[in-house]
Amino acid sequence: MHQSLLIDEILSHIVQFVAADGQRDLKRLENTSDLARLARTCRYFMECALDTLWRTQHSLSPLIMCLPKGTWEIHSSNILYLTRPPTESEWARFDVYSRRVKSFSYPKQTKMIRLHEDALPFLFADRSPQSLFPSLSSLDYSILSCSSSNFSLIRGFLSPKLTKLTFTLPRKMCPEGICGVLEDLPRKATRLENLTISSFFPVTSFEFNVSTCGLPDLRRFVVSSSIRISAQSMLNIASLRYVQELALNLHSDFDADVLCGRADSTFPALQRLSLTAYDLPQSRSSVITSFLSVIGTSLRSISLRHNMQTNTIADTPFVFYPSMFAPLLACRNLRTIQVYNLGTLNLDDEFIIAAAKAWSKLEDLRLCSLPWSSIIPSIGLNALTALSQHCPQLTRVQLSLDARDIPELPIGGLSRVGAQFLEVLNVRDSVIGHTELVAQFLRATIPNMKTLYVEAHPELRDKWMEVKAYYDRLSVGPLHNGP
Repeated sequence: MHQSLLIDEILSHIVQFVAADGQRDLKRLENTSDLARLARTCRYFMECALDTLWRTQHSLSPLIMCLPKGTWEIHSSNILYLTRPPTESEWARFDVYSRRVKSFSYPKQTKMIRLHEDALPFLFADRSPQSLFPSLSSLDYSILSCSSSNFSLIRGFLSPKLTKLTFTLPRKMCPEGICGVLEDLPRKATRLENLTISSFFPVTSFEFNVSTCGLPDLRRFVVSSSIRISAQSMLNIASLRYVQELALNLHSDFDADVLCGRADSTFPALQRLSLTAYDLPQSRSSVITSFLSVIGTSLRSISLRHNMQTNTIADTPFVFYPSMFAPLLACRNLRTIQVYNLGTLNLDDEFIIAAAKAWSKLEDLRLCSLPWSSIIPSIGLNALTALSQHCPQLTRVQLSLDARDIPELPIGGLSRVGAQFLEVLNVRDSVIGHTELVAQFLRATIPNMKTLYVEAHPELRDKWMEVKAYYDRLSVGPLHNGP
């Protein structure tokens, strides 16, 4: 054997190359057979190859089947059952592989033999999860079980080694059981960095009681949009000092005033925010504004979404005015802002121009009203001029315009520096007048546009396609106003 293969780093690179060969799904190790052959090549290759082979698992079944056959059996429909808890001597082969597992994660191995829910209590009857998986740092518990009866077993996995945790709330689970797991997090999983709580059905309010000093390493916290968290829980979350990414749901009965009194100490490190509103009538649209006023100025990305399925075209639209988004103008590092189906956005040129000046680092701007909004947009082509001038890193714009009036460009044209990266423009259902003049304007302001999207009825869409066709025939040059 060549001496270079005795260097751990080189051997590790070779094993990783074998593991990635032919890989189509980056989330799942597919080339397991070649890794297994490599592990059998020689004793020196074995450890590194086995570590890679078992590092990430998408099911417990392969490990269960390492136990002696007398402890498990496969019934109809490819369901694996544990017939009894393993004895002390029967764990040996299981331990050889389980100590290498660092992650249980999606996607599930749907074609693999499925482990029956009753197997988990047997598996952990005499040995704790931490003793079986001493290297585990990332856990999606829904890979192991979604059963209400097994939910409390998740507490055995909580340890200082755990940095990423995802679990799904079971359908039949008392709030006390959920709160018990949440209360254990800061006590046991003290180094947790990434926490995701999901649910497949609406969940009533529950408390998330974590002190300001609890979970000091938590950077990402995601709560499913179907989960309703209490006002006190929101206050606890807002006080976490180092959370940089947050996703949650705002309901219409959320009391934003509980945060306003502590505006100086809320979300001190927040950089990425995703809010979903499920039942936000116009009378409570101020909830969004109040929340935006306390999120701090370090924000880099924000996504606001409304559940369009709860509203119909017959409902009275709720309107968002520039004043409601004014708090975001203080976020000078904003790179991405995406607003989807959040009622009717009655914005204007003045706001977009102010936003362009405030968000000089902006890369992605998407402002989308409900599809059936009847208000003609007050945003004209002047907005594109401001965005191209003041946001040099902008790559994508999506908003409805009033493109019937063609403004004059500044003398000498636009700075080419500010328009170089803007390649995708989505005008949605923008009204338009003279197509050739609009094309000339777009060529002068956005010289590198590659894609123009339209979300409108066929007649209006055809007009914008004429704009794109004429735009493509134009060379970059100064705009000449006139018919």
